[in-house]
Formats: sequence, structure tokens, C-alpha cells
Amino acid sequence: MEGSENELSVPVDYVPGARGHGVLAVGRDTDGGEALAVWRLGPTGRAGGAWVVRFDEIERNPEQLRRIVSMLQDRCLVDWDEATPAGALARLSEFLPAELLTTLHGNLLTIPELLAEITELRFTYATAAEQHRESAKSKIAPLAWPSEMPEQQTLVAWAIRASTAAASPVAATALSLTAAVASTAQLWQDTEQARYRRIYLRSLGDPQPLPPRWLARLREAVAATSLISA
Repeated sequence: MEGSENELSVPVDYVPGARGHGVLAVGRDTDGGEALAVWRLGPTGRAGGAWVVRFDEIERNPEQLRRIVSMLQDRCLVDWDEATPAGALARLSEFLPAELLTTLHGNLLTIPELLAEITELRFTYATAAEQHRESAKSKIAPLAWPSEMPEQQTLVAWAIRASTAAASPVAATALSLTAAVASTAQLWQDTEQARYRRIYLRSLGDPQPLPPRWLARLREAVAATSLISA
């Protein structure tokens, strides 16, 4: 049996106890000079702030960099792998306080692990649905997802195309990551909506804005910053 879409409630980009994500990208600015792109994202990938700072400007005014990057300290840095943001932080190590660097290094998320968690939970939901179908007296359609999980390279290619209007290569990198995070969050919301329409799957819990491990990491970043500030 399926429920009405009106009964679904998956909050968008507001999650209690979580600030969201940060993106650090090193690359070329519009004139070819090396620059840093800093993007601040909400929990479901909506951009809430964006800066592109050239490295020659950082050398002249490191305080500007500290102000910008400090706004990411209660968020998880997100990328396709951990090595890329770790490398960006290494480039910035002479300009940022050691405590801030340590905090950011401890809050790294990768898009592949987020995709893997959603895939894992879809399998759990589909298994529960199939078990119910086998025991039900009436005919029930198999659980279907409104969007299939993409291969990583497919998502990478799509995210790159989504950033073609960027003003510079370094901004394009940050925008492509933003698109990938937002798309991954949407895959989860599609998952929860499909599950919650099946009344017999509601015992698995109310719809959640993000998968549990992903959400826990975002909340841990906030909690860690609160302890430092206390």
C-alpha cells in the first residue's frame, strides 16, 4: 500500500544540528593566475557563499583568507577524494592557524562514500519491501526508485557540464563539486520519498534529510567546533 505525497516531509537545506559542507579548490583564475576557490554549502548542497582569492592576494593579506576559511570550520570539506582538500590545506598551512587546519583535516567527506551509503540503504529498503511482498495476501508492485544511482564517472561528467558557465577554471571546479553534492542529496531525498510512500516501510523511521552516517558527520563537525569555542 502506498501513501500520499502530501504525507512526505523531507526538509530541504535546513537540518538541525548541521551547518553543511565546504569546498576548497586550487586552480587558475580568469587571467591564468593561481587562485583558491572557497564555497560554503548547506547540508543538501545549496551554495551560501562563494569566494575566489588569488594566491598573490593571500600572500599580501593572509587575514582575508583566515576570515573566509574560518567560516568552514563547523562544516565538512567535501570532494571526490580526501587527498584533494588535504592538498589544498597543505598549500594554505603557512597562512592559517594550526588549530583551524587540524579541525578542517578532521572533517573530510568524499562523494563516493556518500553515494555508497545511499546505495546500501536502498538495498536495505528494497530487501524489506521484497520480504513484505512475499508475505502479503494482495499483489504489491516491487519498490522502484524515481532515479537510479549513477556510476561515479557519470556523476563526475554531469557535474562538470553543470559548471560550464563558471567565470574561471577554479570556480568551475568548485561549482562542479557543488552540483555533485546537491545531486547526491537529491538521490537520497528520492530514496526517502519512494520508501515513505510504502506504508509498510514507515516502520523504518520518518523521512530523514540525509543518510545517517552523512548526517552524523555534519553534526560532529558542529559539535567539534563548539568544544573548541567553549
